[in-house]
Amino acid sequence: MRLDEYVHVLGRRFALRIEGPLPPGRYEVHIWEGRRWPWKRPYLRAPIRGRSPDEARERALDVLYNYVGLDRFRVMAEEIARRVAPGASVEVGEDAREVTVALAGPYALEVPLVVSRSEVLSRGADVIRLRGLVRAHLEAYVKLVSAPPR
Repeated sequence: MRLDEYVHVLGRRFALRIEGPLPPGRYEVHIWEGRRWPWKRPYLRAPIRGRSPDEARERALDVLYNYVGLDRFRVMAEEIARRVAPGASVEVGEDAREVTVALAGPYALEVPLVVSRSEVLSRGADVIRLRGLVRAHLEAYVKLVSAPPR
């Protein structure tokens, strides 16, 4: 079986190719970002697996929402940092419970920003509230640690 499907995740379009059953009775989902077949590089290096086509698809969507949600948060933090701390690079990290933001380069944060993972990665995340939270934290805790590059 091979099934191709397009999905939209947080405003971005992805193609899912579900294949299987493959030994030992698993289904795999390969993911590409974009609008047309074929793509040169998959969005994820490894396929997402499940015991049925539906389970594999749902797992793939969960993974996509995590990756795209984290990427959206990173881009948001970078946009805000460009205004608040020009020349700083944004470092976004995550663990099982939280997402952290720190700055490197000429600026640093006195206190890193720590946000609950569920606030950032939930399908219904309040982007406006998150943007305000990131902006307020960066404005309150940014400090110059070296001269910015010219």
